[in-house]
Amino acid sequence: MSSDLFRADLHIHSRHSRATSRNLSPRLLAAWARVKGLDVVATGDFTHPGWLAELEDDLEEDGSGLLVPRQPVDVAAEIPWLEAVPPVSRTRFMLSAEISTIYKRGDKVRKVHHLVFLPGLEQVRALNFKLAQIGNLGSDGRPILGLDSRHLLEMVLETHPLAFLVPAHIWTPWFSLFGSKSGFDTIEECYGDLASEIFALETGLSSDPAMNWQWSALDRFRMISNSDAHSGEKLAREANLFSGEPSYEGIFRALRGEGQSHKFLGTVEFFPEEGKYHLDGHRNCNVVLDPKESKAHQNICPVCNQPLTLGVLHRVLELADRGLPLQPENQPDFHSLVPLNELIAEIVGTGPATKRVRNEYSRLVASHGSELHILGELPLDELRRNKPLLAESISRMRQGKVLRQSGFDGNYGKISMFTPQEQREFLRGRSFFIPEPTAAASPEVAAQTAAPYSATETQISDHPVQDAAPVLVFNEEQDRALRAGPHPVLVLAGPGTGKTRTLMGRIAHLLRQGVHPRRMLVVTFTRRAAQELRERLVNMHGEDEAIPQADTLHAMAYETWTRVQGEAPVLLSDDAARRVFAAANPELTSAQLKQLWDELSQARERRSLSENITEPADRYARQKQDWNLVDYSDLLEFWLAHAANDQTSSPYTHILVDEVQDLSLLQWELLQHLSPADGAGFWAIGDPRQCIYGFRGAVPDIADAMQSKWSNLETIPLNVNYRSASNLTQLYRGLFPEEQAMQCHDQSSGRIALFQASTDMREAAWIAGQVRGLLGGTGHWESDHGRHGCLSPGDIGILVRMKTLIPAVMQALQREGIPCSAPEAEPFWKEPRVAILLQAASGILGLGGMEEGALQCPQQVVVQGPVALAAHLQDVMPFDRLFWQGKEFLALKKAYARHQGWAGLLTWINFQAELELVRSRAETVQVMTLHASKGLEFEAIFLPALEDGLLPMIGLDLFGGSGGNTAGVSNIPAGRQTDLEEERRLFYVGLSRAKRWLFLSHAGKRNLFGRSLRLKASRFLENFPKKGIQRSKTVEQTVRRQKRISLFS
Repeated sequence: MSSDLFRADLHIHSRHSRATSRNLSPRLLAAWARVKGLDVVATGDFTHPGWLAELEDDLEEDGSGLLVPRQPVDVAAEIPWLEAVPPVSRTRFMLSAEISTIYKRGDKVRKVHHLVFLPGLEQVRALNFKLAQIGNLGSDGRPILGLDSRHLLEMVLETHPLAFLVPAHIWTPWFSLFGSKSGFDTIEECYGDLASEIFALETGLSSDPAMNWQWSALDRFRMISNSDAHSGEKLAREANLFSGEPSYEGIFRALRGEGQSHKFLGTVEFFPEEGKYHLDGHRNCNVVLDPKESKAHQNICPVCNQPLTLGVLHRVLELADRGLPLQPENQPDFHSLVPLNELIAEIVGTGPATKRVRNEYSRLVASHGSELHILGELPLDELRRNKPLLAESISRMRQGKVLRQSGFDGNYGKISMFTPQEQREFLRGRSFFIPEPTAAASPEVAAQTAAPYSATETQISDHPVQDAAPVLVFNEEQDRALRAGPHPVLVLAGPGTGKTRTLMGRIAHLLRQGVHPRRMLVVTFTRRAAQELRERLVNMHGEDEAIPQADTLHAMAYETWTRVQGEAPVLLSDDAARRVFAAANPELTSAQLKQLWDELSQARERRSLSENITEPADRYARQKQDWNLVDYSDLLEFWLAHAANDQTSSPYTHILVDEVQDLSLLQWELLQHLSPADGAGFWAIGDPRQCIYGFRGAVPDIADAMQSKWSNLETIPLNVNYRSASNLTQLYRGLFPEEQAMQCHDQSSGRIALFQASTDMREAAWIAGQVRGLLGGTGHWESDHGRHGCLSPGDIGILVRMKTLIPAVMQALQREGIPCSAPEAEPFWKEPRVAILLQAASGILGLGGMEEGALQCPQQVVVQGPVALAAHLQDVMPFDRLFWQGKEFLALKKAYARHQGWAGLLTWINFQAELELVRSRAETVQVMTLHASKGLEFEAIFLPALEDGLLPMIGLDLFGGSGGNTAGVSNIPAGRQTDLEEERRLFYVGLSRAKRWLFLSHAGKRNLFGRSLRLKASRFLENFPKKGIQRSKTVEQTVRRQKRISLFS
């Protein structure tokens, strides 16, 4: 090879990736690169902390954007069985990583692998820091992220002007840009407005450039080929050829087609038939078909009647717009080779990893040079004298005169140089005339010609035209509900019956009837639900149209207070309100404070203050008045008093209430005062079986309460479930057998699994394994073993009874490299008063203008930091002594000290905001409490810790008593029966979040709050049917040690 040419293999993996050689190291890779004939090798896996540390220890940057070994590499020391190969001093490494993204786009799960290249270790550390906010980089050398491909590309481009991304093995069925199982039909569809930043594509082992030349949309891209090696021996089975002195920017410019001194000269390729996804088929059924045959079978396996795994050739022809390959102008050639050890193995009649093959390989490399030199450049006359069979084998390979048995569904194909008859003759030691091989000479081998199938002759499929957005259609029950009235209406909507859809339909119906949006009040239970409702209303009616007021009662009560009083109140958080209560009642012990505070909070919501809490409540009220503070109940009580005394009519003619079953008595009384006496225009929707906020004072039976208030109430049930598979619906409806049966729109069956773990750690590991299976893992090796997951991370929810159960599950998921998240507390800088202080600090630093209403404080005070601000402002509105003692301000003080002043703190906060944007773009498996899951739905739900004492959380004192074992749960007192029913409803909520998959589990032993708990399985599981649930459990193995008896004892 000319001295100004170099070879590069730009896709490999470290030992930290799954299914890779355990002895891979940078020095071993350098040794194999010398043996193979590579000048530049990708580092692979720079995202893995352990591998990055090895790279930094063994390699150093050479000033060209590449890395070189710090010390010369002794090939004999690294690969002892090789003979007389000189030490390595010139192998260069290019910083690279493969990143797996799994996410949902267009109602389809997408799984795309990307190669990322960076010009230096500083850039690697910067990108890794961001990626670590999304997923666990330490679990796998090829991390799995729930990040949209377009967002990943954006992050890479922001890292450095020379950073670039190449879609990996673009045709592989399971994990690629154009893959038949989870890819896209165009590059623009995947990368959106950043598609122009992609300038190179990796062909993968099962395709070559000629196959890609059948689709004109790919003409502008450089087609690179790499080994995707998982061991040193597999390096250079595909590689790229460049001209110029090796450098990062030289490779970058050459691939962009901008190089003056550097050019991309083509690739060394696998024969694509040898790749393990070339043709269609089913490995387990031993069925392999070409695209024409697959089409004749409607892409269904003729053995098992399941969909075939469609190979790369099938997918290429599906998208191709040329009948035959047409090499684009300025695109280089390629050469197809077979690894040297495979050629030797065919000649000697053994496997390619045997000692005999290794010895011959070693002698060849020692006497004739590197493997790529022998395969592609060595004059064959040098071989013919002593190794005529090998010379003939290489000659046939270079001419493409080979026999091809194609790979399919994860099975590698086989490329042969000789017919079986020829092999039999030379293995017996006979000489033979060497003919040119033909397919007819090899009836035992399924041979194909080198020419690809014609796209014009084989029409694989027509691309269906996407339907327009569906028109909103309601079933008979929903239509009746949304049109009912003007008398009061209660819609009983079970899970998955279209509650939000019917509510939106009601609003649209009223607007069509001419009701002014400002005369409508829509009450939601959470701010999140209110925001989603407003977004839907804007989408329905447009941004320029007035929409009804939609918010929580607390938010609207805050607005009412501000309007009536002329200024906004200083609102206490729940935590701050408890501290004010404690300050007002200093004589109470901690236990008394907790008990009385809980009683007071519920009593105010239930409108029934008992005598034992009257005095503490009065002292609390006076303390708030003295400090000019209000809590959430104060807001509702103020609005109720104002509404009761207001002689004017209510501004609302229609009040619509979502999740009506969660109303407290205080909220219910307020809504009655906002409504006409006869309830005209009142319309509520909810499900009493999902009433799970009794501890917050929810009305026990809102349907009875409404019926008692308005005798003309019309109750309309919604009984068709559109969410869950039929067997899942039957399971959770069985918790309330006395209820009317629910109909299922989806009559298919989902999967229900129940796992009995020996310990909570085994349970968490089981959950992580099941989740990985649902996602399909991160790589080809898992798909090759039947793990064809069809979900994205955002499709999976894990619901627990209390927050303390979350960490164990999160750790198990993170160990598997599964992107996951749990609800986090709002960061301190988003607290409104902290934001005011930060705005003042930004002003003095010239980082932002002072807005109207900004903090009035001398600059010399602001400069001194948070402590000086607290001393100066004290009780100046909107601040108060509780704020200066609160956790948000304390966090501000700590962060100010840690970052050494306002400038460092504000820079850090801005960076955190950028990271939060990164995190918000990623899809994750969501781990949350059952209460937080209300209103959500997932394809798959996991419900762990289903044990008596945890769910139902009754009869077990988790927070008191001494440590040690707890063997059971006491009987429930008669007075706690209502708690048991609420726990049943909570379980019902969790079960009904699932669409198709439901995973239940419990553990025989669980460590919680420093105690070892041994609890029985939840009583809620007792009535589950014996059939239809896949039951499994941990099998403990006892290892018996045999005692060795000495003959002399």
